[in-house]
Amino acid sequence: MTSIQPPRPLIGIVIPTTDNAFFSNLAVHAERCLYEAGYASLICSSANSAEREKQYLQSLASVGVRGILCVSGLSSLPEGLLPDDLPLVWMDRHPVSSRTVPCVANDDRAAMMEATEYLIGQGCRNILLMPGYLAETRTSPRVIGYGEALEKHGISLDPAYILNRAGKKPSETETEELVRGVVRNGLPVDGMITSSDRAAFGAITALHKVGLYVPEDVKLISFDNSPYSAMASPAITALDRNPRELAETACGCLLKQIRGESVPEQTTIPVQLCKRDSTR
Repeated sequence: MTSIQPPRPLIGIVIPTTDNAFFSNLAVHAERCLYEAGYASLICSSANSAEREKQYLQSLASVGVRGILCVSGLSSLPEGLLPDDLPLVWMDRHPVSSRTVPCVANDDRAAMMEATEYLIGQGCRNILLMPGYLAETRTSPRVIGYGEALEKHGISLDPAYILNRAGKKPSETETEELVRGVVRNGLPVDGMITSSDRAAFGAITALHKVGLYVPEDVKLISFDNSPYSAMASPAITALDRNPRELAETACGCLLKQIRGESVPEQTTIPVQLCKRDSTR
């Protein structure tokens, strides 16, 4: 007769959306890592809503989770939203907080600088940037890295080349609409960096609809490097953000907090630029 195992202590995992390969990979790898450490996970999707994220954080604390991993879209953590003694680790993004919260993330500023400089080296001068959606307004480090790369090469930053999504439709749909609009309005474009592979597919669709092609007319780089980026035609040059290493490192930091051990305030996970046909 099979014995019934005692329930595992709970850890909360909050991500912005489950339909983005990077965030879903973070959740999958974190859940596996925590299960192997003896915990069960409650995975919550905030649907890119700041209010929903706050509600999930409060709910997770109220049901007695031992700790929380969170990819936050907040600009700041509201005072009193979570108990100060509840172990918490930011993944990928870190809002301002009065308490010291460890963060495990990529250096998006440096990654964007590398991507922008690579396109400039390929002859691009008019580079569209889709930095990605944030639930609350704040300056994206991707925008900062993009601007620094342009300045380094003597190219003026034109805000018209930064396309921010509203976060109300799928990323590929919003990206397609934004790209098609600016190109039809006459903005010259020879390079493009998108926030995800899904956004990249939307950008390619938009370009095709206005008679432009990748990489002949526009060279393209995306974040995330999901399996679909290599399978696309043309295969998409992508920034691989190492979601497995990021998730496992974040879990390690959270488990150390739970055990009362000290953890570094900031841990940076390397990003690799995978060069493919979309920038040849």
